[in-house]
Amino acid sequence: MRFGLFFFILFAISCTYNELTPIPVCNSDNPSFSICIKPIIDNNCVSCHSSSVHGDLTDYASIKQYIDSEELLDRIQRDENEVGFMPLGGSRLNQQQIDLLIKWKNNGAPNN
Repeated sequence: MRFGLFFFILFAISCTYNELTPIPVCNSDNPSFSICIKPIIDNNCVSCHSSSVHGDLTDYASIKQYIDSEELLDRIQRDENEVGFMPLGGSRLNQQQIDLLIKWKNNGAPNN
């Protein structure tokens, strides 16, 4: 009986509640740079565009510059066989990713 009570008490005090950190969700109506835009660029562009030689897309300022000039939006919307298509040698971004980039630009490309 004592062992049962001992194990019950030990079990009860060893259980703790750890609050999980919520996973950020991309809001497609108001896309955030850090949650929505940066991951798209990091996963599809930075492997080639991480230096000034090929155009740096590693930080907010450089990404905003390419978005504002519409060069990035133009290149990701071209046909895969068209000259200048990006990502070069990769698959075209899906329409949801393209729409997020457009929406972010239309919202003023905030650094949020």
